[in-house]
Amino acid sequence: MYRGFKTYRHFLNYKLHALSAIICGDDYVIDGELAARGLSSVKELSNPEAKELVEKFTATAKRVSNNVDGLKAAIGEGKITDRQRAAIIKVGKYILNWSNESIFSYILDTCPAHRKRLSLWEVRNSKLNKLLGLLSSKDADAVIKRLDQIQKRDAENAEREKTNAESEAEIANSASGC
Repeated sequence: MYRGFKTYRHFLNYKLHALSAIICGDDYVIDGELAARGLSSVKELSNPEAKELVEKFTATAKRVSNNVDGLKAAIGEGKITDRQRAAIIKVGKYILNWSNESIFSYILDTCPAHRKRLSLWEVRNSKLNKLLGLLSSKDADAVIKRLDQIQKRDAENAEREKTNAESEAEIANSASGC
């Protein structure tokens, strides 16, 4: 019934220690709970008490897991965040005037390891949303940083061309005035 465990109680003891490690990274939670009950070991708990603790720790572990996932999403650890996705699309599509295929190709050039995780059909049809879903937040930061550098370079080149055109116009006006 409980594969890998001799008895149901061994299973419960294992779950208690595992859930305690999930909650705080060590057995501090279970030690605190046992101290509150005046016990020194998990073995001193009755089966109903152990089952009750497993249910309590499971609920706590779910809350902790949700909090950690929310924190990771807020600080951008793990998967790409919505803001990063929007920034890549905004800079690529609306500022640099690139097509989805161009953005797709650029991201694959920046992060070539993700090509292996895409099917041949997705690569041929430049499925940008699928590729963005595969990116980690670090990859997205690298792409955004490089897109910003391209945007700045293009703005500097446009400014340089504008000043060159103005100076050529001044030279042409001064030459025709002679």
